[in-house]
Amino acid sequence: MLGDRVRQKRQELDLTQAQLAAATGIKQFHISRIESGDIRDIKGETLRRLARALHVTSDFLLEIEDAAAPEALTVQQQAKRQRSRKATPVG
Repeated sequence: MLGDRVRQKRQELDLTQAQLAAATGIKQFHISRIESGDIRDIKGETLRRLARALHVTSDFLLEIEDAAAPEALTVQQQAKRQRSRKATPVG
């Protein structure tokens, strides 16, 4: 669950909820509610801020991948992420 991953990484980094709030610009009350599971659907910007402050990927927080850090990605995964995407013509 998202809240469990946020709490786990916050504790591994020896951060309080208040310190994480200061680092992300997210209110401590909101972080508490995410960790407790009261909030399950969060905005992309909130997810991005949490991931950056906790030094993990958003995929890790969403349990899409098990590796916490981008360095743990395989060469194939890194290459896939680095590919540029071309816009599809409209009309």
